[in-house]
Amino acid sequence: MISSQVTSGDEQAVAPGPARASVVAGVAAAWGVGLALFLGGSVPLLDTILLVLLLVVMPGFALVQASMLEGMEFDRLSAYWSSIATLWVLGATAWLVGARDGGIAAIGIVGMPFFDFVLWSFGLGATGVGVMLLFRLVGLWRGVSETAVLGRLLPRNRKEKRVFVLLSLVAGFGEEIAYRGYAIPMLAVAVGLPWSVVLTSVVFGALHAYQGRLGMVRTAVMGAILAGGFLGAGSLLPVIVAHALVDIVGGLVIGDWFVEDSRRNNEAVG
Repeated sequence: MISSQVTSGDEQAVAPGPARASVVAGVAAAWGVGLALFLGGSVPLLDTILLVLLLVVMPGFALVQASMLEGMEFDRLSAYWSSIATLWVLGATAWLVGARDGGIAAIGIVGMPFFDFVLWSFGLGATGVGVMLLFRLVGLWRGVSETAVLGRLLPRNRKEKRVFVLLSLVAGFGEEIAYRGYAIPMLAVAVGLPWSVVLTSVVFGALHAYQGRLGMVRTAVMGAILAGGFLGAGSLLPVIVAHALVDIVGGLVIGDWFVEDSRRNNEAVG
């Protein structure tokens, strides 16, 4: 998930017809999901509202934003800081709502033996990096480049890298609290545990629409792996750490290799 402020570039006006249709479809989806959860799933009203935000509003915004960012220039630091604020508020809201009755254990914040914590954290982190590398190889094999937006979001200097590390840590906290610690147990009551994992993983992929179709599938798979880690470990703590580690490695270590062909293609076109 990324929030950004466009600073310059050739902006194209969004056609009123498609934009209006998207808004109508989004409102209809929000009401449909909300009524299904509240009436059919007996989910409390406050949780229904938050789940609609997580499952419909946020991914819908991400999909629209991804198309808007193509061809636009933006300031990376502004994008990082706005994303940090958004993810922090998202995680804090899910924390407060999810823990209001059962305490923080209700959202997966439970202690575990130190050795198990380290093993799960680095095991999930290594698996996540492995998934990234595998999908990169699949992309090379299929001739699919990473998106230009992803390339422009990678940090370029020391200051950007420091803020990117903070963004990765906050993403590990905010997204895991919201989509694994809160949404999975809450949705499990309404649709069952397997479907709650599937739904949150698909939505997690849609939140990263700026990475393109292959990137969304990659992120959805990673979301399912993190969900499995959460359920297997019985705690969200190692999943938060693993998520942050994957983002840091992806942005600071292997990010340039990921977008190398995309940048080369853009330079050739330019």
